[in-house]
Amino acid sequence: MYFHPPTLDLGPAAAWIGLALLLYQVFAPPLLRSWNSRFQELLLADERAKAYRTALRLAGWCVLTEVLLVMAFVGTAAAVTPADIGLAPLAFTDRGSPGLVLLAAGFAAGFAYFLAVLVRANLRVLRYLRSGVVPAGTDRDQFLLLPGDLREHRVRALVFALNVFSQVLVVYVVLFPLLATLTEPMLAVVVLGLLGGWQYVGHDGYEILVAACLAALGLFLYATVLPGSLLVPLLVWGSYGAVMLGAQRAMTGMPVPRVSRPLPPLEVTVLDADGNPVERPGR
Repeated sequence: MYFHPPTLDLGPAAAWIGLALLLYQVFAPPLLRSWNSRFQELLLADERAKAYRTALRLAGWCVLTEVLLVMAFVGTAAAVTPADIGLAPLAFTDRGSPGLVLLAAGFAAGFAYFLAVLVRANLRVLRYLRSGVVPAGTDRDQFLLLPGDLREHRVRALVFALNVFSQVLVVYVVLFPLLATLTEPMLAVVVLGLLGGWQYVGHDGYEILVAACLAALGLFLYATVLPGSLLVPLLVWGSYGAVMLGAQRAMTGMPVPRVSRPLPPLEVTVLDADGNPVERPGR
């Protein structure tokens, strides 16, 4: 594998800051799990303004804290170059093996196919909503969590952008070069891919799996094909976010249909003149 930051010399202060950021990435998701549940409760209770205001404030404080720690990491490192922290010009590597390049191309093609399937699934849900029907096997409450108007959609898009920015900044500027210096880059890809899924603990299993796969894909391409450029993870997360936020924008403000339950079967009992049930033929 190509990526290995031989020019990065951590120094004691940067090493401790990197360790603190790694521990933060491990312990923050369980602590924020209760907030995610609270956010959904506020939306279902129709306290939407409070929910979105708190979400934006929380995202802002988290990003500010992480930016300051990343700046401290870079500032206290004994030696660092732009390529070590993802600021190298975009260029394909000429040192990767053909097998790794083909594997990376296969992963990229699989990601494009996944986005196409996601677009198709969202269009199907949108057709159901426009016809006033909740898709089979879908919890109606999930549609109550969608943005109610354009203002809420803009806030949700901003929170998503802040989360992606903070994750890319922490993972690619600090954690990946830190782990790639101490161990093999491929091991760093696996560990940080799993950590990317861990950031969504408290969500459903599908979201955790998607987050882990996207994190691992971005890191793998970054380490094998386009080393040292933050454009790689930004393209991966940006394209996924564009599909999801585009679907939410299309569904914003749409009335959530009620679940129509089938009526129970109606049975009629016929009584004779004495008030006794008349036996039906065939019974």
